Amino acid sequence: MYKSEKFRFLTTVVGDDKYTVPIYEAAARSKCVPLLKTMFSSHCRNDCKFCAFRAERRARRENWQPEELAKVTMHVQKKGWIRGLFLSSSVHGDPDKVVENELETVRILRSKGFSSYIHLRLMPGVSTELIKQAAEISDRIGINIEFPRAEHYNDMKIFLDFRQDIIKRLKIVSREVEKAQKNGKCRAGLDSQMVVGASNETDKDILKVSDWLYHRLKARRVYYSSFRPVSNTPLEKQPAENRWREYRLYQSSFLIQKYKFHSKDFVLDSNNKLPLNVDPKVLIAKRLELHVDINTAEFNEIIKVPGIGIDTANKIIFERNSGTNFKKLDQLKNLGVILKRALPFIKIPTEQKTLYQFI
Repeated sequence: MYKSEKFRFLTTVVGDDKYTVPIYEAAARSKCVPLLKTMFSSHCRNDCKFCAFRAERRARRENWQPEELAKVTMHVQKKGWIRGLFLSSSVHGDPDKVVENELETVRILRSKGFSSYIHLRLMPGVSTELIKQAAEISDRIGINIEFPRAEHYNDMKIFLDFRQDIIKRLKIVSREVEKAQKNGKCRAGLDSQMVVGASNETDKDILKVSDWLYHRLKARRVYYSSFRPVSNTPLEKQPAENRWREYRLYQSSFLIQKYKFHSKDFVLDSNNKLPLNVDPKVLIAKRLELHVDINTAEFNEIIKVPGIGIDTANKIIFERNSGTNFKKLDQLKNLGVILKRALPFIKIPTEQKTLYQFI
């Protein structure tokens, strides 16, 4: 199963005040990167049906002041607890005002010499100028798309204009990130997130939006968050989403991002969802009836084979260019090919295939 990032809560004293800070164990390139992940404010004017901070729900509400949050961030970094900051917020007022508070926090940190990673989650409807400023001083920025279509916003009582506040803003974020990256800034790029299982969204819709984010907006990451019911919300009795669905979406997401697949390539069930019991790459290979000759196939063909990743495909091409002719399965195994997965989709001597099928 896909291993979700985890939180640790640590208590520290800064000056005369005691703080409990959430340390987010983020996964990055197979490494664990601890971040201070916090919301600038948990006060919210919106009433999203699935959210713990919806306006009508009785909940503990808190907010930071920019100078205070900057001070705490510097303190826990010096202790060695974090390697960066992930800052988001509820929308407690005008979206520009919320983002201005986030930006002020970042400016204070940068002025104090904080050169570590900063990830800003911007608010829907934020102005172009503030998006530009965020791209100039942050390492990654994004806006949560939450759901793939406007009707899901209506279903969830998200009182935003899907096209203007979300889609248009994401396009602006993409443009401003591209500009910033030409000057060596915002190197970690754009990201977004979707909730899975709260509304009646299909994987077909989610994959289509993911395709758009990766291939059109050049997103660096799309996150998926399985719905979990929250007490005292309209969806408190709705079942939690199966985590296997989230896992299959992440697998598909990486195929879109890294392997250049498109949403139309995926095999879906009668409900337009990914089957939970089979790897999506295997289903695509079966539908395409792949039968790849490792000795002649192009790189883009080889990486479509289950059990062969990008690094392994590069090794195969390198060995071929060095004069290697693959005649034995052990040659592929030694390069990292997972033979159990790859065998049905590659051309090999029949006797070797039979041998490995019984191992």
